[in-house]
Amino acid sequence: MISRRDFLQVSVASAGGLLVACRSLEPVTTAPTAAAASDTAAGPTRFSAYLEITPQDRIIITCPQSEMGQGIHDGLPKLLAEELDADWSQVDVRLPWADEALASPITKRQRTANSESTMVYYDLLRKAGATAREMLVAAAAAAWAVPAQECSTTGNSRVVHAASGRSARYSELAAAAAAMPVPAEPQLKDPQQFRLIGTATPRKDTPAKTDGSLVFGIDVKLPGMQYAVLRRAPAASGGKPSGFDREAALRLPGVVDAFEIPDGIAVVATSTWLARKAADALDVEFDQSAAQGLDSDAIRGKMLAALDDDAAAQAGRPMERGIPPYDKAATQAAIAAAPRKHEWVYEAPFLAHASLEPMVATVWVTDEHCEAWVPTQQPDRSRDVLAQVTGLPLERCRLNVTFLGGGFGRKWEVDFVRQAAQIANQARGRPIKLTWTREQDFQHDRYRPAHIVRSRVGLGRDGAILGLHSRTTGISMWKYQGRAPIPGMGDPFALGLLINDMYRLPVRHADFVETPDPIPVGTWRSVSASMNTFFSESTLDDIAATTGRDPLELRLALLTDERARGVLQLAAEKAGWSRKLPRGRGRGIALSTGFKAYCAEVVEVSVVDDVVKIERIVCVFDCGIVVDPRNVEAQVEGGVVWGLSAARDGQVTFRHGVAEQTNFHTGPILRFNEMPPIEVHLVHSDHAPGGCGEASVPPVAPALASAIHAATGKRPRRLPIVANGLSFA
Repeated sequence: MISRRDFLQVSVASAGGLLVACRSLEPVTTAPTAAAASDTAAGPTRFSAYLEITPQDRIIITCPQSEMGQGIHDGLPKLLAEELDADWSQVDVRLPWADEALASPITKRQRTANSESTMVYYDLLRKAGATAREMLVAAAAAAWAVPAQECSTTGNSRVVHAASGRSARYSELAAAAAAMPVPAEPQLKDPQQFRLIGTATPRKDTPAKTDGSLVFGIDVKLPGMQYAVLRRAPAASGGKPSGFDREAALRLPGVVDAFEIPDGIAVVATSTWLARKAADALDVEFDQSAAQGLDSDAIRGKMLAALDDDAAAQAGRPMERGIPPYDKAATQAAIAAAPRKHEWVYEAPFLAHASLEPMVATVWVTDEHCEAWVPTQQPDRSRDVLAQVTGLPLERCRLNVTFLGGGFGRKWEVDFVRQAAQIANQARGRPIKLTWTREQDFQHDRYRPAHIVRSRVGLGRDGAILGLHSRTTGISMWKYQGRAPIPGMGDPFALGLLINDMYRLPVRHADFVETPDPIPVGTWRSVSASMNTFFSESTLDDIAATTGRDPLELRLALLTDERARGVLQLAAEKAGWSRKLPRGRGRGIALSTGFKAYCAEVVEVSVVDDVVKIERIVCVFDCGIVVDPRNVEAQVEGGVVWGLSAARDGQVTFRHGVAEQTNFHTGPILRFNEMPPIEVHLVHSDHAPGGCGEASVPPVAPALASAIHAATGKRPRRLPIVANGLSFA
């Protein structure tokens, strides 16, 4: 039995969550490179919830956020190590576990989403490092009987007293330092002094990824572990089983148990393969009557009809502060009076997350404790689920976060955690690993909802925009997730950035008509912006085309935000926007704002006989202060790949409520040989840090559609691009 330790009373040193002389429940298998904390005097000294120093000169920094490939495993510890003045080569990074002490002081949550990790922990972790540094200096000064201001740190985990030539390693001072008074306002470094922040360093998780020793959720192994697979209804909305022959299931090779849980029939066996074979062999029928007739064409027809349902339309509101509210009456009047009126309809499909690691969770329940190992974006809510399912007090439930093999918003959901807990709760005393099949991953996703948008614009005789109304329709993701309605406002997920507030228009209005369907939906990488940027930027491109204006010039004329203008101008410069292209080639440009980041992308294509070849993609990205430039570049490149995969041929279609895409051969992600050259140019600035994992996804689709229009004179207004009769070289 794995031992647990109860929380000790903690001393709160600051409102930012710095905990001194505290010891929380400690990770078991999630930090293979970090020594476990010890109760003995020879063990590590803990300075805060985030920092320990060992007698062996190792500096253990706990990263409070989930690492799903975005590089936060290095990014956040760098902030603390910078202010600690630590030798980066001596730093080991520990993965988090669900713990209130690791929650963000801003969101009050322990979650990884909204590209917010650096934003919400930047000040806290810097302060944690600076606090520990000053305590180490104070300990050295006391030991040497010299004023603390005569001592300094050196960047290699040492405190020195230059006047006497004395020095000491952090490990030698740690025990005494942890007992020193905690400075209320430690002195932070001037950015000019940064050694780590702003510098690219090799990622610490790369060696373990290379040799296969890194522990993803699917890699967890425990003594006596058994393996579970679910037999589920094919329809995305699920369905109740008619019953099954349990005794027949128990006679199958390797099967230990089989029983029903709310989402299907769980088969527990001595290996995942045997559990899967047995689950497939079950003779069971599911009631899927609710999904009959739920086809993609019918869903699309209902959404198109809903565009004319004025009575059901729910208004939106600007997302940026200081922007005048939408004015429905003024917008309608301006469009009605305009000498030129136009409308266009745009479409975006359902999309699967398709993370490379399918849903997986390991849960071990006893009568006294519950422990889980989960690749999750919501450690806090996942731990809550353990307590809800098992009936155990929250303090007796521990959730260890493993590395995630991709998240993209899918592992924000906790359905798979709940299923694993339900199975383990019926198989108490044994650790149970539940693994979804790839087909289940596609067919029981929380899909990005399909939406259709109609944009109506009133133009002056000179082409000036007099009013813009955009209406979107689809499933309400806000409602599906059980979020409280916002009085007087439609679904914020559907309406967010449907009209980009960065563009200053005389009057505008956005609204949403819900078209309910029993298809599970959820957040997808870049959330609202992933589809609404296509709608809003395509609308601007159509306005530019119908008025004979250059798409770049139109955007610059509407923008007052200098950072937004800056990324557009630099992207145009790097892509050679003003250079004339031969017949059959075209460029498109698009802007994305959100997550406190700005991104402009130019896509250049050539088109021959409706076959599109993407020649290059140029991306300019401004996320303020950059912690690690190479990692930001990698995230931006990854976002472009993600956005392009979806824009080209990404979609999920339904037949009687069953997703027709079942694996990567029918729901493709672009391969190396299909990718065009990508150029990334980072804007370095002193602005507060923004997010870098999502903002490069949204501009790809509108820039690609605009480039195709420039090359052919025909604009694709329906995603994926292949739905417009085009193919790709």
